[in-house]
Amino acid sequence: MSCQDCLNRRQFLAKSALAAAALAAIEGCGDGEIGAPPVALGQGVTVNLGDFPALASTGVLVDIGHERAVIRTGTSSFLGLSRICTHQQCEAFVRNNRIECDCHGSIFSNTGDVIRGPSTGESIRPLDKLNVQFNASANTLVVA
Repeated sequence: MSCQDCLNRRQFLAKSALAAAALAAIEGCGDGEIGAPPVALGQGVTVNLGDFPALASTGVLVDIGHERAVIRTGTSSFLGLSRICTHQQCEAFVRNNRIECDCHGSIFSNTGDVIRGPSTGESIRPLDKLNVQFNASANTLVVA
């Protein structure tokens, strides 16, 4: 049987090793996500309240992206929360007006307090509270 483009065993192993090294280099550079990296907590994120109509009402927890959630607590006051679970730093999600972590089952209230700790039985602390600055004239929030 003739094969002019076939690889011998040595060529196959060399090319496979090169491909594995390239894949390891790609995996080592970033989190595997395509696009812009998430904004680091501590850096401010500006959001237009018009883009999040639920923030017009008090008591409604809203995912504003960038691993953050905000709840309006008064006419001109807001509470910002990190959506990074304090158990093992998994990203948690806003559901049912609270924050739930899918990694180990932790649940936090809309003020960041622990409702239920991880399924592993380990202790957990409340979510990190974030600084929120409200600009009424621009109708924006800066959440850091």
